[in-house]
Amino acid sequence: MPKAIKKRITKKTTLQEEEVKGIISHAMDFVREKKKTFILVSSIVGAAAAVYIIVMLYTASLANKAYALEKEAFHYYYGINLKSPMLEDERLKKALELYQQSLKVKSTPIALFYLGNCYYKLNDYTNAAKSYTSFIDKYPGEEGMLPLVYQKLAYSYVNNGKAGDAIKTLQTLEKFKNGVFKDTALIQQARLHETLGKPEDAKKKYEELIKEFPGSIWSAEARSKIGADLPKEEKPQ
Repeated sequence: MPKAIKKRITKKTTLQEEEVKGIISHAMDFVREKKKTFILVSSIVGAAAAVYIIVMLYTASLANKAYALEKEAFHYYYGINLKSPMLEDERLKKALELYQQSLKVKSTPIALFYLGNCYYKLNDYTNAAKSYTSFIDKYPGEEGMLPLVYQKLAYSYVNNGKAGDAIKTLQTLEKFKNGVFKDTALIQQARLHETLGKPEDAKKKYEELIKEFPGSIWSAEARSKIGADLPKEEKPQ
């Protein structure tokens, strides 16, 4: 009988299985590491989002608190919806106190402007000037309010005996937004010169106003002051 040929069992299958196991093991390790990284990144993002939400809620809370104080101060300033009548000085002092509290919580242009107004009406022109100056420094973009702030600052300087600073402030108003408020600045300077006993300087400002702004709401006052017989719509040469 012929001898049976024994088949050799190769190790190829075993080797393939070991390779597959190794690949799977590496893949699992990779996934495990990526999972750790993902969890870490997710935790960081989640924490950042939580902090952002807390900050936003806190900011909104401060804004609401400041608004409530500002609104109450406004009522005292104008004597609106008060439970009982108060003397003007008492109202203004209460409004001043509330505006100060409001600004400590959150600074706003309106609150800072009215803080200055409270000081001004209480004849504290030094602190009024400080408040208006602070407004100009903090809110240079508030173009709707700045012309009025410059005028109030100038009045504060005048009442505090600082005519030179008042003139400089009005000269700044002249140039504000390419001179759109120049006629107002000129009339204020003319009035100031009159108050200071400088009629010639006042006359120059009145004449400048009539020449450059014949259609201004201030031109009639300027004409009456110097007796200028000029047509209302006359244009500057």
